[in-house]
Amino acid sequence: MYLWADRWVQRWVRLIQTLHEGFWLGWLDAEDLAAVTTRSYEQSRLYNGSTHNQSGLFRWERESLDRYFRPGSRILVAGCGGGRELIDLRQLGFHADGFDCTPSLVEKSRALLEELGIPSSVMLSQPNDVPAELNAPGLNLYDSIIVGWTAYTHISSSVLRIAFLRKLRGLVPREAPMLISFWTSEGTAAEKGRVARIANWVRALRPSTMPLEEGDSVTQRGYHHHFTEAEIEAELKAGGFRMCHYSQEDYAHAVGIAE
Repeated sequence: MYLWADRWVQRWVRLIQTLHEGFWLGWLDAEDLAAVTTRSYEQSRLYNGSTHNQSGLFRWERESLDRYFRPGSRILVAGCGGGRELIDLRQLGFHADGFDCTPSLVEKSRALLEELGIPSSVMLSQPNDVPAELNAPGLNLYDSIIVGWTAYTHISSSVLRIAFLRKLRGLVPREAPMLISFWTSEGTAAEKGRVARIANWVRALRPSTMPLEEGDSVTQRGYHHHFTEAEIEAELKAGGFRMCHYSQEDYAHAVGIAE
């Protein structure tokens, strides 16, 4: 009896969560979702704190650097947050600059880099875009790219993600490596399908916005998409990169090579 009641409650909780998430995913457009995500990072003690930002690169980041990136090369960190990657890259001898769309994180990274005596340019960008200073494709301003920890996950819709990748591709020469990290798919296909269907029913009331995709989610941490390996490879290809490495060890990440 109690087991049956517990299962019944769990089903109702899942249903309410699905309806809630589906509604807000459908009601909020890309600009709204970006704003919710930016606000969550502005309020984050972790990403605005010195402890995390001076903790260095993760093991999988170091291994990717050692394997695919030329020592001492020019690296652009897209979605650099509070400067964690920039600090360690500079200390490893790379010329590293970065950008982010969260004003408080840009201010934090600039202040921390100055305090540590580390020269680096940190630019403010619009969400899902590169800074105006870099919006001149074909200049080959950098030798390689790192898309900051999980930043790619927060770009809503494959259309916007691919457009973002194409802008990054315009900043590097052919054969340049790019490291990207992301969240992988979770939950059952049925659950993801129900959330997407509800979201698209709601979004149909706002026909000017793009449809939602299976794997989309929104929480207090903002918007995020959960990827399959096939999705990452396809989006990298459409953005001008061929995937040469994919791994979920330590943290899901991939390396693309500019075509």
